[in-house]
Amino acid sequence: MANKTNVNLLLVEQAHSRSKSCSSSDKSFRVIEGLFAADIDAYGEEWNDAERRRTLIFMVCLILIWIGLVYVDEVVLLKPDVVFWSKIMIQTILMMTVFFACGYSVLFYDLNEGYSRKICHLFAYALPISVHILWVSRERTVRAQFPDILELTWTCWFQFVPFLALVKPLRRKSRLLMVAFRAIDRSKDRPYTLTWMTTQLIGNYVAILLLQFYLSSQEDERRVQLAVLPMAINVFGDGLAEPVGIRWGKNRYMTSALWYNGAFCSGRFERTYEGSACVYFVTLIALIPFYNLFTASQFTLCVIFLPLTMTLCEAWAPHTWDNPFLTAICGVFLMFIYEIAP
Repeated sequence: MANKTNVNLLLVEQAHSRSKSCSSSDKSFRVIEGLFAADIDAYGEEWNDAERRRTLIFMVCLILIWIGLVYVDEVVLLKPDVVFWSKIMIQTILMMTVFFACGYSVLFYDLNEGYSRKICHLFAYALPISVHILWVSRERTVRAQFPDILELTWTCWFQFVPFLALVKPLRRKSRLLMVAFRAIDRSKDRPYTLTWMTTQLIGNYVAILLLQFYLSSQEDERRVQLAVLPMAINVFGDGLAEPVGIRWGKNRYMTSALWYNGAFCSGRFERTYEGSACVYFVTLIALIPFYNLFTASQFTLCVIFLPLTMTLCEAWAPHTWDNPFLTAICGVFLMFIYEIAP
C-alpha cells in the first residue's frame, strides 16, 4: 500500500512538473509573440522608404570608412594579426551577450527599459576602448595603454557592424535578435531607436579620435591618458544620471531631440536635476587621478569649471545625443586649458 502511494505521489509530481514546464514554455512563447506584435505596431509591418534610406546611408558610411582604413592600414588584411582579431571577436561577442541578457531581463524580469538601454549603451561605448586598454597593443608591447588612433578607429568601426543585424527585416527573422533589440528599444525613442543609438556612438567616437589626435601631438606623452576622462564622465556620470533620475528624480525639466518627427530640436523629453547632478560629482572625482598631468593653475581651473561645464552640457544636450556633446565639450575644454592656462 505504501509503495503504491509513493508511486502515485511520484506520478503526481512528474505531472505537476510537466505542467509547470508547459506553462513556462507557453508564457515564453506568448511573450516572444507579443514582442513581434509590439515591434510591428511600433515600426509598421513593411520596411518603409525612410528606414531603407537610413540603413543605406549607414552602410555606405561604413564601407567608405572601411576603404579609407584599408588604404591607410592595409597590413590588417594582408598580414592578419591574431591578437587584434581576437580582441575584435571578444568585443563583439561581449556586446551581443550584454544586449541579449538585458533584453531578456526586460521581457521576463521586468527590468526597466531605461536601465537596460543605458547598460547596453555604456557597454557599446566602453568596450572598444577598455578591451584594448586591458590587452596588449598590436605591437605586442606588454603595457596597458590607450590604443593608437589607427587601432582605435578599426575597433570603433567593428563596433557598428552588429547593429546592422538589428534592422527591421533581419531582426524579425530571429527571436534572439528581437530579444537583443528589445534591450535598447525604449518606447519613447521609437521609431528612431537605432538611428539615435548609432549616430550617437559615431559622434562619440569622432570626438574621442579628435581628442586623442590632439593629446598625442603634445610634448608630454602622458597627456594621451586624458582621452579616458570623457569616457569616465560618460560611463559613470551620464551612466548614473538616468537610473538616479528614474529612482530618485523628483525635480524634472524638459529637453528636445536633435531630430524628431521631421524637425530639428523638437519633441519633449524629461530629465531630472538629481540625475544631472551625477555628472557634476563624477567629473570632479574623475579629475583626481589626472592631477599630475596639469600644472597647479590648470588643475585648479579644471576643478572649478569642468564639472559645472559638463553638468550644463548634459542638461542642454539633445535627448539621446548627450554623450557626443559631453565628449566634444570635454575635449575642447582640455585643449583650451593646455593652450591658454600657464
